[in-house]
Amino acid sequence: MKKSLLISACLLSFTTLGQQLPIYSSFFFAPQISNPARSGASGFSEMVTMHRQQWQGMEGAPETSALLFNGALNKERVGYSVYAFNDVTDIVHRAGIYGNYAYHVQLAEKSSLSFGLGFGYVSNSFDMASVRVKDEGDPFLIPANQNGTLDLSSGVNFKAGDFQIGIAIPQMLAPTIVYSNNYDTVVGYKLLRHYTARTQYDVHIQRDRLILSPIVALRATAGIKPQVDAGLLFNMIEIGYIGATYRSNFAATVQVGMHLSPTLTVGYAHDFSTSDYASSLGMSNEFMLGYRFGDDKGNKRLESEIKRIKDKQRRAEVEGEKFLNEKFEEFKSEMESGQKAELEKQTEALKEASMQLQQAGSQGGGVQQNNNGNQGGFNQLTDMNQSAADPVVNNGSITGYSQSNYANNVVAGSRGYYVTVGVYGQMANAERMATNLSKRGIASRIFQDRNNNMYYVFLMKFANYDAADQAKSTGLNGQYNGRLWIKIVK
Repeated sequence: MKKSLLISACLLSFTTLGQQLPIYSSFFFAPQISNPARSGASGFSEMVTMHRQQWQGMEGAPETSALLFNGALNKERVGYSVYAFNDVTDIVHRAGIYGNYAYHVQLAEKSSLSFGLGFGYVSNSFDMASVRVKDEGDPFLIPANQNGTLDLSSGVNFKAGDFQIGIAIPQMLAPTIVYSNNYDTVVGYKLLRHYTARTQYDVHIQRDRLILSPIVALRATAGIKPQVDAGLLFNMIEIGYIGATYRSNFAATVQVGMHLSPTLTVGYAHDFSTSDYASSLGMSNEFMLGYRFGDDKGNKRLESEIKRIKDKQRRAEVEGEKFLNEKFEEFKSEMESGQKAELEKQTEALKEASMQLQQAGSQGGGVQQNNNGNQGGFNQLTDMNQSAADPVVNNGSITGYSQSNYANNVVAGSRGYYVTVGVYGQMANAERMATNLSKRGIASRIFQDRNNNMYYVFLMKFANYDAADQAKSTGLNGQYNGRLWIKIVK
């Protein structure tokens, strides 16, 4: 009865699911087995071994062992892996070894495209002594029952951030293992070309200490119904992992494992058969042991340090740009202030000349009349210069801000972001600007930057850049239409 069930289950497995390649429930930890393009993608060397016992307690039930070594070279641009397996199902014994090569092309900072090629040898044999036949002289029992063939596999994998998808073709050459040509038909075992696809997305939680990974995998071959795996793995980096997978028309799987150290992981998977023979088939168990050569926490720390340095560099670039803009504004203001001071001197000289002309005119009427005309011209010029140089205030004072922001209520020169209206090399010029503002009802203060010895006239101070920039951009809510910029004091 058990023998009949086994034959039925094997037929179901081979014909319905295309189960010629060994299957593993812990495939999450050894993706290089199905796709050579994944070789070396993790950036560190590791070894993974798995042993699977299917339908335990049933005679001739499938039993599979696998060993994988995976690593990277040339700054992770080249990956390699070696995969060996031994698979026994009743009288059929298959063993093989593959060497995989992968090349990873960096497309962007967080995206890459990988190409892989695997070359190996597969041996297939039959235990003829266990075959029960009516005619022991059957000529098909006479040929050599063990032989092998070379095999080739290929794959490609695309990764963008935390998402990746890969496609592979195991047993690409679909070779036939020939046992004899001495009969009307070739006595042989044909390896079927398979097609596999796998997609995965990693959701990082709590700064990468927890990773939730939905995974979907597909296996197919010509003329056989495809098999789909859909699973979810929750990996607690410092503790262990738990997961669940549904394999269509075959079984549901639960997985659990522990990270005994940053380099050593042990895992267990149990299958619950969903076939029509589930009640008669025994348990299916799989054991996994993974070892990483090198502390992955060190790799994580290095990655975090590199990220921190890059973030610091970006912040420095932003601050540097702000600093340059600030210095440029100070330079322009200094130039304008210098021009304004020179213009004021010229205006004072014109006024003085006008007064002299008036005095001279008091001694001669014709000259006085002419000088009066000139005096009017000088006064008009003076008024025009004053109007063009000084800022215009709509309402006479600045309102609408917290009292703590106004110049009179802050410690001038303390840390903060100052909305500045003028910068001068001489204190006298800064005081003149503050006096002009006071005449228009605007409170201002002055402080000296000890780094450049310049004097700054400011109206407001804020605790953060955004608030200061908002005040500057809006012209203090439309109440000041002169030139403004932000002085940063750290």
